[in-house]
Amino acid sequence: MVTDAPLFPLPHGALLPGELLPLHVFEPRYRSMLDAVRRGERIIAIATLLPGWEGDYHGRPPVAAVVGLGRMVKDRVNTDGTSDIVLHGLLRGEITSEVGGRPWRIARVLVRSDDLHAAEAFRLRRDFLTGLAARLKNSRLSWDLTASFDAGSLADRIASSLELQPDQRVSVLQALPPEQRVQLVLELLADKAHRKRLLEILPSLQNFSLSMGPPGAPGA
Repeated sequence: MVTDAPLFPLPHGALLPGELLPLHVFEPRYRSMLDAVRRGERIIAIATLLPGWEGDYHGRPPVAAVVGLGRMVKDRVNTDGTSDIVLHGLLRGEITSEVGGRPWRIARVLVRSDDLHAAEAFRLRRDFLTGLAARLKNSRLSWDLTASFDAGSLADRIASSLELQPDQRVSVLQALPPEQRVQLVLELLADKAHRKRLLEILPSLQNFSLSMGPPGAPGA
């Protein structure tokens, strides 16, 4: 599917599917953009500015090809004309071209999905769960290798919940193939702080067939 979306480029800009991104909008061109967004489907594409953007920020500096498409779910207009908004990440998309004629940029975006052959999807789920088990090594955890869930979506969910550096979040966003996202998340979990954070959020991931035992259960 191809769609046109207002483009909001940001340094280290990244909006992962499923996450919430608060933004303070103050530049006149983006305030105009929000006026148009409010009259439509409230969709905005968050783009990553590429190195060297500072010299052409007020023009059309280059951005990374993959963007995060989000819907504006909160919108507060302040007395000075600025706005505080929250975007809910929906999908990844890949810019195919730009549409001109507005003070702000509009991207023609090819929406991407993680459709895999059933056998490939099973292998990726198995590899991801066994990789998580190897890194966490916690006897309170249980894993269902027969469960049917989207491994790429789980990778996004975990990545958006970790306290990542901006460049790490961009790397996850730019990873279109789900197997790349899975590998990135497993590499990130080599960090002890990220592993601790994942153990804290695991109860919220039960829909992905990850679960924890009762409080006080012994850990490895």
